[in-house]
Order: sequence, then C-alpha cells, then structure tokens
Amino acid sequence: MATTPQPTPEPTLTAIAGQLEQVTQGLGDIKADVDQLSQQVERFNDRLQNYEQGMRWVVQLAFTLLISATVALVVSAITFLLRS
Repeated sequence: MATTPQPTPEPTLTAIAGQLEQVTQGLGDIKADVDQLSQQVERFNDRLQNYEQGMRWVVQLAFTLLISATVALVVSAITFLLRS
C-alpha cells in the first residue's frame, strides 16, 4: 500500500516573526562588529601615520649626519692641503 506524502505545513506568522527577530538580532551583531573594526582600523591608521612620520625624521637625520660628515671631511682635506 502506497503512502501519500504529507503536505509541508506553511510557516505561520508567528514563526516568520521569530525568524525576522533572529535576522534583526544578527544584523545588530554584525553592525556592532563593523563598528568595532572601524575603530580598530582608525587606531591602526593613527599608529601607521606616527610610524611614517618617525621614519621620515630618521631618514632626514641620517642624511643630515652624512652631509655633516662629508663637509667635515672636505674641510679637513682642504685644511691639510693648505698647510702643506
């Protein structure tokens, strides 16, 4: 004897409202996560900007020291040549 499949019951309005509430709560959680990530990215950008500024200062100091050493060497060589 063949059994006929039972029809799938249609979702009720209460079930749909419950699912909608779950989706709404999930979206709220996602929004909170996105807000937190935005704050973290902003802090990272601030730190990166400070790092880049520090690196510019280090490079500028290195070039200044190289130029100073070069000038000192040239002045010493000229002085030595003039004394000879």
